[in-house]
Amino acid sequence: MSQLFRGDITNSVAELTLLDEEVIGGGAGTLSYGIGGTNNGEIKVVHKGDIVQSSGFYYAGSTYVGGEMKGLVIGTSCTSIGFYSFGGCSGLTGSLVIPNSVTSIGDSAFGYCSGLTGDLVIPDSVTTIDVYAFYQCSGLTGDLVIPNSLTNIGSYAFAYCNNLTTAYLAPPLASVGSYAFQFSGLTTVYAKDAVASGWTLGAGQTVGGKTGVTVIDWTNYPNIP
Repeated sequence: MSQLFRGDITNSVAELTLLDEEVIGGGAGTLSYGIGGTNNGEIKVVHKGDIVQSSGFYYAGSTYVGGEMKGLVIGTSCTSIGFYSFGGCSGLTGSLVIPNSVTSIGDSAFGYCSGLTGDLVIPDSVTTIDVYAFYQCSGLTGDLVIPNSLTNIGSYAFAYCNNLTTAYLAPPLASVGSYAFQFSGLTTVYAKDAVASGWTLGAGQTVGGKTGVTVIDWTNYPNIP
């Protein structure tokens, strides 16, 4: 187990890089080690392989257990971020970068990760964002960009993300689940092919359970206005 990861500690920041060839069990690209809570600085995780709840990150970066994870990098060998992979990691801070290799983001994958900050761009490879995937990610601010590849946004996926204000949605209206944006900060939606996709333009619309939203036709897709 001592060879499972390599790393160094500088100024109380541990940088742990999980290498494919060092993974035990499940074959290359499958994580078999997770980071527990720590009171000794921040943890930077460079991750390779698919991520599931049993990976051990679930609540690992929780402020409730004194842990922090900073600068999460998900490697391109990861194709899915599964059920509750990082759920409850309120101490996970900084921007979230999801590589183009990821095709699905599971139920509550980043639920309650209130420390995640910045705009959120979902890569073109993602086809499914499951229920509660980013539930109560209150630190996410600004814009949300959803690609044309997406076929489903689950219920409550972005509920209580009260600092996300603008969404750029390429998929049609039918793919937005009930209450997907309930109690979020959403005020404006740019929708690709809005009328043909079932959107009603103008102010006062309800999108994924959030009322009072202004819907605008995203005429210059994929460019951000």
